Amino acid sequence: MASNNTTGLNAVNAGIAAADAICGSKLGYRSSGQDHKQAIGLLTQALPEKRTAARDLGRLLEAKTLTSYGASHITEARASELLKYASRLVDEMEAALAS
Repeated sequence: MASNNTTGLNAVNAGIAAADAICGSKLGYRSSGQDHKQAIGLLTQALPEKRTAARDLGRLLEAKTLTSYGASHITEARASELLKYASRLVDEMEAALAS
């Protein structure tokens, strides 16, 4: 269903924005290139004790193309997974900005 792709894409974008905010807060800069591995690496530097955050960002970035441009649709279960990953990153962002 197309709405699942929209949900998934919004989760991806929320996760990217949260990771950027974490890196900006902790490192003073964020990833600005097209290399997704760079963004994951920077998040790992920003939150070395939080391996789940980098893993969640990686999972979101893996879904970016499919949710953005994919001719096929993701399932409701997959959209829910992406929301879970994004939600955890937003929680980490809130903690990083509060400290």
